[in-house]
Amino acid sequence: MDPIVILGAGLAGLSTAHFLKRPWRLIEKSDRVGGLIKTEVIDGCYFDPTGHWLHLRDPEVQELVNTLWLPDQMVRIQRRAAVFSRSTFTRFPYQVNTHGLPPDVVAENLVGYVEAIYGEKGRALREREPVNFEEFILRYMGEGFAKNFMLPYNQKLWTVHPREMSAAWVGRFVPRPSLKEVVDGALGAGSDQLGYNASFLYPREGGIESLARAMKHHLRGGELSVHTEPVSIDWKAKQVVLSDGRTQGYSGLVSSIALPGLVQLIARGASGVPEEVQAAAKRLRAFTVTYVCVGVKGANRQPWHWIYLPEPEFKSYRIGSPSAVYSPLAPADTASFSVEFSHHGELSLADAERHAVEDLLRSQMIHSKDDVLFARAREIPNAYVLYDDAYGPAKAEVARFLEHAGILTAGRYGQWEYSSMEDAILGGRACARTLNG
Repeated sequence: MDPIVILGAGLAGLSTAHFLKRPWRLIEKSDRVGGLIKTEVIDGCYFDPTGHWLHLRDPEVQELVNTLWLPDQMVRIQRRAAVFSRSTFTRFPYQVNTHGLPPDVVAENLVGYVEAIYGEKGRALREREPVNFEEFILRYMGEGFAKNFMLPYNQKLWTVHPREMSAAWVGRFVPRPSLKEVVDGALGAGSDQLGYNASFLYPREGGIESLARAMKHHLRGGELSVHTEPVSIDWKAKQVVLSDGRTQGYSGLVSSIALPGLVQLIARGASGVPEEVQAAAKRLRAFTVTYVCVGVKGANRQPWHWIYLPEPEFKSYRIGSPSAVYSPLAPADTASFSVEFSHHGELSLADAERHAVEDLLRSQMIHSKDDVLFARAREIPNAYVLYDDAYGPAKAEVARFLEHAGILTAGRYGQWEYSSMEDAILGGRACARTLNG
């Protein structure tokens, strides 16, 4: 019998292979497994493709990480994140930590919150579910928080105004504060432990890629092929043509590659794809994140693991510091930073490197441009999907066809969603269980 073919050896693909009880073949186009969690080492500094922190809530996944994949290798870290606004650092999340901002900004945030939650001004939004992300912000945080942080920051991150985005994705990712939390935060008694990522796990050695390497090491019952990618898929014949010229039959197919790309591969196959499905796939949008790896002489000037930059004078939306999160990620007396920009292709790597150093200086994260040891830009295509009006119907159209074709998807790219590393592992497990039958 032909094996289960798995496209993409990121966490979702590795997880699918791990949980399968049938023969499998895992196809990966790059030189090694890991997908978005490949760690790069530059002059002794370890960089993940932006922050990759584990938040484990599933008991089986916790057990696998702690006893099989990385036993006694995980470090628990309490988040230290901030917002840099009005030339001031306030702790993250912004909506419960406004103490230290100019008094008129604090007052505007508080009054707007009370009006949204209790006042006549917010009544219309309270009587129905938010239809877009802007309405979600106004409904649960009010006009002040919207104006002073949530709208400008999220427009910078997502590249479109929040009113163009659905509120369906928000879930656990955007905390909704209580009145007590908002008031405490304005008085300086707020908590920085709100939100899904208040604490997280990180490997002691090797960066986040050590998780992918450990998962690969414990795989059994199949074959991994690197430097190999699919060229076309014939879903009726259950065959994948590969870049090495061979045709691989399959008894089941799991894809963790980008969903629009999957549809293109099927369209190239003999069985084809209906025109309406191809059109739906073209309506699925995403944007690129360019991150700049920066090494700087001297210890970290600020204590923050990462900071958010809502104001337009900053080109980047977030600056992370691996060395602040976990000191072994950089040599002694060296600080490391990952400066993030979102865009649709109009940002060159050279411009990103220049803007990164400027934003590090402007945000008070480094002392001097002369301290910079290196600044190297990298791109992540399809880094975040856009939850716009077309997203729901277009994804549903594609999903119906894939179900008809007997093709399963998993992971951030395969499911075309905003999700965590653990979600990718859980998605691979779900596909494996379906195929194990």
